[in-house]
Amino acid sequence: MPSTPFDSTALQDYLDANRHQGRSLLLPALHKAQSEFGWLPREVLELIGMNLRVPLADIHGVVEFYSMFYNQPTSTHVVRVCEDPACDLAGAEQLIDRIQSATGLAPHQTSPDHRLTFERVPCLGMCDHAPVGLAGEQPAGPIPLDGVDRFLDGSLPEPKAQKFGSPFWLLQRVGEVDPKSLESYLEHNGYLALNNALGMRPEELIETIHRAGISGRGGAMFPFGQKLKFTRGAPGNPSEKHIVVNADESEPGTFKDRVLLEEDPFSIIESATLAAYAAGAENGWIFVRGEYPKAFRLLEQAVDQARAAGYLGRDILGQPGFNFDIQVRLGAGAYICGEETALFEAIEGKRGFPRIKPPFPTTHGLFNQPTAVNNVETLVAGLIVMQHGLNHWLAEGTEASPGTKLFCLSGHVKNPGIYEVPFGLTIADLIDLAGGEPHGKDIQAVLMGGAAGIF
Repeated sequence: MPSTPFDSTALQDYLDANRHQGRSLLLPALHKAQSEFGWLPREVLELIGMNLRVPLADIHGVVEFYSMFYNQPTSTHVVRVCEDPACDLAGAEQLIDRIQSATGLAPHQTSPDHRLTFERVPCLGMCDHAPVGLAGEQPAGPIPLDGVDRFLDGSLPEPKAQKFGSPFWLLQRVGEVDPKSLESYLEHNGYLALNNALGMRPEELIETIHRAGISGRGGAMFPFGQKLKFTRGAPGNPSEKHIVVNADESEPGTFKDRVLLEEDPFSIIESATLAAYAAGAENGWIFVRGEYPKAFRLLEQAVDQARAAGYLGRDILGQPGFNFDIQVRLGAGAYICGEETALFEAIEGKRGFPRIKPPFPTTHGLFNQPTAVNNVETLVAGLIVMQHGLNHWLAEGTEASPGTKLFCLSGHVKNPGIYEVPFGLTIADLIDLAGGEPHGKDIQAVLMGGAAGIF
């Protein structure tokens, strides 16, 4: 162990217990170290590199790539305020000015005593509560100008989902269940979908998902059933195949996945397990963006509970040979990791650079093995089909796009929030559903799809 002024005992114990994961442990190890020391000094990086057999130059490249890792002294308490469109419209600049006055810190400065770091950052995925921020791991919003002190000390209430629309299928449990309790999830039809799926052969399940017409809800619109079919048909045994949940929701104006992650985390686990049964995969990964620390904590707790109750592990729900387990990984501030192959690179302990396609993930994905990667909403849509039945799902929406869809409305509407409605509504219908412009003004522009979208 290198000589260091830092007490690395706890970090070394963590590395000893998990070093068998190799380089894929790099991001978790960096998070562990930074939470302990406040930043990532060279001596600590050397310790991690020696244990994981990763060259120090590679580790420096990773640290410098992700905006939430620090290679200079900072504080263990970082306050972040969003500056993206919805928050800017809601007065983020005035809020930032007020925080500067209260702390004496300009954005991206650390106090001389290293007790506080202040940053202005891109979207935090709470656009319906703008203006918003993170005080350490404590989300807050809307933050009033007279509430800066309460925001800084973490005493402002956490925002809760504001859901609207009908029917509530994907959002059925949001606001209704205790996200920390498996028992509560089971009381609200939890694991009914997986039980129904296990009554089918995997090929029948894939055909049902395909007939449901579920397309990828992350933007690419690739058919969900096709991904499962291609992954199942790829060479390799189940121990060499993966289900990846893309929870790196970074597009400004988008917060639908965060709502499900924070308020219905067990549905993410059940839906990934259902996908694993269909695709014949034993390895599950949920990659959560670094700006969602609350979701990360809740998912880790949910995975532990599901595993202890036999919903993850070996011979799940008494199905011989159906083995599946999940690891939850936390990103560190890199918008590009929302792209599926960049996300693979991050899980593997590298900088999040997208890969050239082909080959495609269903044959050469995570660790160069067959992988079905889908975003949160896509997977949960599959749960609804198996919970209520295919005909129930097909009864809503349009012939080309059956079922319901989640829409995020923020900015100048009377009721910002998450809306679940059947496919087929127009943008004007959605704006009317949200109460229209709150001050009776004419709407001049609508930004669709976040910063990468169009007006």
